[in-house]
Amino acid sequence: MPGLRSSSATDRNLAFLLAEVNRLARREFDRRVRHLDLTRAQWLFLFHLGRKPGATQSELAELLQMERISVSRQAGRLEKAGWIARRNHAADGRAYHLSLTPRAERIFAKLETLAGELRADYLRGLPPPRRTALLDDLTRIKANLLRLQANGHHSLS
Repeated sequence: MPGLRSSSATDRNLAFLLAEVNRLARREFDRRVRHLDLTRAQWLFLFHLGRKPGATQSELAELLQMERISVSRQAGRLEKAGWIARRNHAADGRAYHLSLTPRAERIFAKLETLAGELRADYLRGLPPPRRTALLDDLTRIKANLLRLQANGHHSLS
């Protein structure tokens, strides 16, 4: 296939391969959403909020792996532009629950469709049982990493 290199030790390294697949998928998704006239930061924000309606800015900051102040500023800009609504958090006067506006819900639906199409394209050629096994294996790896993080595990080897 054009653009594919021959297999090497680096190509077979799991962490490298996962990072490369992630980078290539992000680049292709960016290309597919370019016509929506949203920045990466904006569509990521809307995408995550669409998947977690009512999230607080702190929750989104964790999902987006961003500082809370950056998410707060982005939320302010998106609210001013009519993409999201903020309402006060009942238990914490300093926090807000965020939601998509109807305009943003339409964009979220487009993002979901485009993400589904991309997923179908990059999984092409993998039979359903292999897809299921791949997702199961990656989910297990994620759980292992989360367990290690929670336990503060340090390996000296």
